Order: sequence, then structure tokens, then C-alpha cells
Amino acid sequence: MLNKKTKGKKGLVGIKLDMAKAYDRIEMDFLSNTLLTTGFPNNLVMTIMKCVSSVSFSVLINGQPTTTFTPQRGLRQGDPLSPYLFILCAEVLSGLLLKSQEGGLFHGLKIANNAPPISHLFFADDSVVFCRANTEEAQELTKIFKLYQNASGQKINMDKSEMCFSKNTRLQDRLRFRQWMPIKITERITKYLGIPAYVGRSKQQIFNHLIDKIRAKLKGWKERHLSFAGRAILIKAVAQAMSTYIMSCFMLPQGICDQIESLISQFWWG
Repeated sequence: MLNKKTKGKKGLVGIKLDMAKAYDRIEMDFLSNTLLTTGFPNNLVMTIMKCVSSVSFSVLINGQPTTTFTPQRGLRQGDPLSPYLFILCAEVLSGLLLKSQEGGLFHGLKIANNAPPISHLFFADDSVVFCRANTEEAQELTKIFKLYQNASGQKINMDKSEMCFSKNTRLQDRLRFRQWMPIKITERITKYLGIPAYVGRSKQQIFNHLIDKIRAKLKGWKERHLSFAGRAILIKAVAQAMSTYIMSCFMLPQGICDQIESLISQFWWG
């Protein structure tokens, strides 16, 4: 949509946010207050907080474990509860954006004249924000991000985040916007949910990306000299699952399926 907008005076911008160590930076007080504000009963909040705050860690130094210590913030990756808690925390940022949009301080992207505006797309820690490419909305967005970061402990990685402008956005508007958002400018948002965000008529780019990911995974596993049982588990749990999301969006050509099968067979017998 951004690449197709060539007319009109109001330019648009899409910002792909990268949260630095997203799970590891969540403040415990912020999580507790978010759960209470969402409507969770006090006894359930206390139980959840006991689950996430009772963990302890030990670090290996020269092969010897140190004394255990308790982290002051962060959610454990791999814990089945963590993704749900993280999404609830991200809802705070979503609420701030929607409140600003309702107040007329922030405008989203419309895919049609009568369609509702889309100000953001959140899926776990993958976040894309849309707004008009002007100084006022850049200032408003900066204020929202700063408020959320200070409250939650989250930090936006400006080096890995990226933004792209609609083709009708003037150069001076792009430069003014970037003064408030020091994020690299790209021709289009490269990836969202692990696959290229822009797909043309040819889907070969996506399929090549999938093949490269599977090949890289298998290469790393091959160096570990795993048993057949270990290989079988990794193939079923990881390698075959990597193509599941793309297959839910696109029909894989037979040639791509043959390549994936060939790579897995080489890993299995190699």
C-alpha cells in the first residue's frame, strides 16, 4: 500500500520496530500493574507473579557454576506463560496508539477510502506502526514510545528498526521525520513475521528465503554429530515446522518441496 501511494499531499510512513531483548526487559512492577488494570483478580495476579519471579539463575565461569541469583526483571523464553504475558504488556503500547488516534493526534493507514485506519500491526514482538509523515505525528510517536519504554523497561533498537515512506512523501518531510525518528530508511519494510513483507508476482524470493533458512539450520545441526534419534526430533520439531507458516500463506511449488526434502534427506543420511 505504501509503495502504491503516489498521489496526494499527505505522505505516509511505515515503521518496523525491533525491541531489544524484548522478553528480558519487562519490568515486574509493570507486568503486575498491567495484569491488574486488565481485570485479573488479585489472587491470580499474585500467583502469576510468583511463577515469573521465583526463577533463579547460575552462570558458568570457566566451567564452574556461580552462586544463584534472582533476576529483577524479564520473562523466561521457553516458558509457555511468557508469550501471553508479553502480549498483555504490548497491549499497553497498542492502547496508547489507539488513544492518540482517537484524539486526532495520530493517523493510521487506510487501504480504501471508506476503510477504518490501521495505525499498527502487532504479533508478539513483531510490530509495525503506520502514520502520516509529518513533524507533528513524529513528535507524538516519539512521546508514546518514550512513555512506553520508561514504564515497561522495553527499549526500541533504533539500529535494527526500519521505516519506509510512501512514494508521494517529499524529501524535506522525510528528513524532518527522521530528525525525530533516527531509524534507517529502506525502500520497503523487508520482513514481517519471518517472511518478506513485500511480495510481487514472483514468489521465488520467499521460497529462496525459506530454503536458505532450512539449509542454515541443518548445517549447524550437522556439525554436532547427532544420533539418528536426535536428528529425527529436530527434523520433525523444527525443520518441517519452518515451512508451516509460509505454506499457510502460499502454495509451495513442487520444485521447492523437492529441494526441502532433498536437504532433509542429506542431513538424515549425512
